[in-house]
Amino acid sequence: MRFEFEHLGTTTPFELSEGQHLLGGDAADDIRLEGLPPRLLSLRIEARRLMVEAARTFSVNGVLTPPGVPRLVLPGEVLGLPEEMCLRVLQESVGERGLGTVAVLKGLLTGAEALAPSRAATLTCLTGLDVGRTHALAEPCTELGRGSEATLRLRDRAVSRTHARILQDEAGFTLEDLHSPNGVFLNGQRVRGSTPLADGDVIELGRSLLRFQAAVEEPPPPPEPAPPPEPVTPLEAPPGDGPPPESTALPEAPAPVSEAPDAKPPLPRARGEWWLIGVGAAAALAGLVVTYALATSG
Repeated sequence: MRFEFEHLGTTTPFELSEGQHLLGGDAADDIRLEGLPPRLLSLRIEARRLMVEAARTFSVNGVLTPPGVPRLVLPGEVLGLPEEMCLRVLQESVGERGLGTVAVLKGLLTGAEALAPSRAATLTCLTGLDVGRTHALAEPCTELGRGSEATLRLRDRAVSRTHARILQDEAGFTLEDLHSPNGVFLNGQRVRGSTPLADGDVIELGRSLLRFQAAVEEPPPPPEPAPPPEPVTPLEAPPGDGPPPESTALPEAPAPVSEAPDAKPPLPRARGEWWLIGVGAAAALAGLVVTYALATSG
């Protein structure tokens, strides 16, 4: 896990492996940082989860944590230390989120090996017996308390049976105090009536701290690709000269072919031909006469 220690405008990066580490200004501390009291912070890293416990009061993102109370610190949060020093917990990966209750139950029912991160708004317990527990705010109304009727039940004797509730509408999430004796605090300020919630807000009920994480917005769907233009089939042109292929006009009927002006009229038949036709006709007639005479004489 990666960290940055900042003091007097100077930033010192360092990295810690899993296990227990003491951070302070003494030579016996595992991580020695000049200017810190000895054995100031105890850092326990297990399965990429950081628990911080301090010998004196410290703050996380401006919200005070009493000494001796283990506090879950999430990536991106900043620990306020004495003498205007701070310790920043760096993000491991962009968009990393905890698994909500709904996602966990879905994974158990379907037998999925890899659970997808919950994209709903969540509450993460930072202190107490429920530390590390994450609850997805998937309902319009989520009641917080110690009683069995509470939607998110906390094992904290300082929390009332019905302590507070979170309402969800189109405008976002709103925190309301249900007239609890110990009150409800948001980022260290007591809630009077109701107040809107923003990403990263810390809710304090009794001895329990809950961190609100806003919903992850779904990315807009990619635009559908435009259909390719249909190919245009050109009209076949008539043989010879005709309109261009893109024209839709019908071809004109071909004009009648006129005779050439120098064409000569047909020649009359020759006189020899008419003489032969006459001789043939006379011979045929004579033959008929002879045939008739022979027939009648007999």
